[in-house]
Amino acid sequence: MLRLSACLLAISTLPVFAQSTDIQHEVALGFSDVRDADDNFIGASYRYYFESVNIDQQPWSISPYLQRTNNVSVDYFGIDNIDSVNVRGEWFYSDALVIRGRYGRVTNDSRFYDETLNRYAVEVSTFANQNWEYGIGVEYFHLNEELYSSINAGVSEKRSDSEFSYSAFARYTSFGQRSGKFSPGWDTKLKATQFDGEFSVELDTDYYFRPDWSVGVTYIHESNEVIGSDNVIELGTHYWFNPHSSIEFGLGYDTDENQLGSATLLGTFRF
Repeated sequence: MLRLSACLLAISTLPVFAQSTDIQHEVALGFSDVRDADDNFIGASYRYYFESVNIDQQPWSISPYLQRTNNVSVDYFGIDNIDSVNVRGEWFYSDALVIRGRYGRVTNDSRFYDETLNRYAVEVSTFANQNWEYGIGVEYFHLNEELYSSINAGVSEKRSDSEFSYSAFARYTSFGQRSGKFSPGWDTKLKATQFDGEFSVELDTDYYFRPDWSVGVTYIHESNEVIGSDNVIELGTHYWFNPHSSIEFGLGYDTDENQLGSATLLGTFRF
């Protein structure tokens, strides 16, 4: 244990060589599956920043957020009969107003049924100061299903369902919008969501030892009126080889079912 602590301390105190790079594009490949978390992702994604983001002495992973850079993104995943597409946008109207939007579509076409889920979400938030952001969100889900008879060809049953979810969230970063010499610090996000008899809380916190390296923990609590509660804890790390490429890895444990509850492996490329 002492040897491990010494190694971590040595890595965290290695000098960070000054290198300032501007980027506007971000590509991610891999998978991230934290149960019921908002940032579930599998496949490939692309993000475009409307202004150049300076990668320098701020934490590299969250430099676009700290610099309040407007952006849009799209991600896609397809496997077997399932196709999933998400389009997101983030707009910073000064510190007084932040608007985030999302459209998602998941289709599942099989021999005996077709499913299409459309989801529309909007979040509105504001900054209390350079370190604190808080806001609320609403999301609309609409599911269309068509079930085909296995006996009578051409006979089907159609049905649909719609639901809303409501959320409140806050984010704290010890870095604010400051630039200059880097100092280690925290980035913490908390979100609570109510959806159709289900309540969930997500806590995600990362500690940045260096601009290019962080270690974090994600905790998900879900309480359902029918099936009870579920809890997942994931530990992970995010390391940038240079301002243009990184790898993120994490594993989580489901404390209720005593089994692997989440996994993350993502490669990110910026240019």
